[in-house]
Amino acid sequence: SSGINAEYGQEELVAAALHTNYNQGLSVNAFVGFVSLAGGMVGKLWRVKDGNFQLPPHLLNHVGATVLAEKVSSVTREEAGGYKVTTPTSSLSYDAVVLATPLHDADITLDSPVPLPAFQRTIATFVEGKLRELVKGEENPSDILTTVSPHAPFFSSIGTKGTAESGASIYKVFSSSPLTSAQLESLFSDMKDVRVVDWHAYPDYNVSAPLPSFQLAPGLYHLNAIEQAASAIEMSCIGGKNVANLAWAFLSGREGPVSGEGLCEGTVQKEEL
Repeated sequence: SSGINAEYGQEELVAAALHTNYNQGLSVNAFVGFVSLAGGMVGKLWRVKDGNFQLPPHLLNHVGATVLAEKVSSVTREEAGGYKVTTPTSSLSYDAVVLATPLHDADITLDSPVPLPAFQRTIATFVEGKLRELVKGEENPSDILTTVSPHAPFFSSIGTKGTAESGASIYKVFSSSPLTSAQLESLFSDMKDVRVVDWHAYPDYNVSAPLPSFQLAPGLYHLNAIEQAASAIEMSCIGGKNVANLAWAFLSGREGPVSGEGLCEGTVQKEEL
């Protein structure tokens, strides 16, 4: 075989993967494109049984962290060192603080403003029903991908997510704006349930965007800085390990590059807000 034509590979395969994974076109950097292809077109994908959402609570339970169900309103440096974390009901002091949330919609006040990149609005619409025949005379594939173009449909992708108790299929539709009733009716029949998640899911990637530092100030770290390189649960795990190394080095008074060795030495009290 002579392989895949380069233009076809870029304009069809890569562009489709980017549109369904990041809701964007080919103007992203190469690493984002690579991660996008890894998420469905290269190798196998793995997930936690019954849902990836179980990962954070299991990690918290594993390390024995104390979870405080509070919304953080500010993190400010204290004169004697460390940081004061303020919530609507309390103010607590910590030697080091890790912000493990996207800051663009966290509404957390810091001592110094942090440059916030633009994020892509993405709407995930989950439909329990029957997908209509989208191309007359052709059976619908299990996943329907589109690319960014003047002739693109109103959705980025449609994928099968499982089967409901009723026996009907559950579909996930990605789009850049909320779907109207007419648009849903054009895609589905026998709709039994529709649920919508509307959020700013991914950074607006472009080649010239700088990569921010994990460290906002000595002892203050932002795990989600890694999202500017690429956004995925695996990337968050890598970001978490980097921030854990940096925080450990800060708390132990070490300088320079840090390996993972020795991270379990001593006792560190942990609290999650």
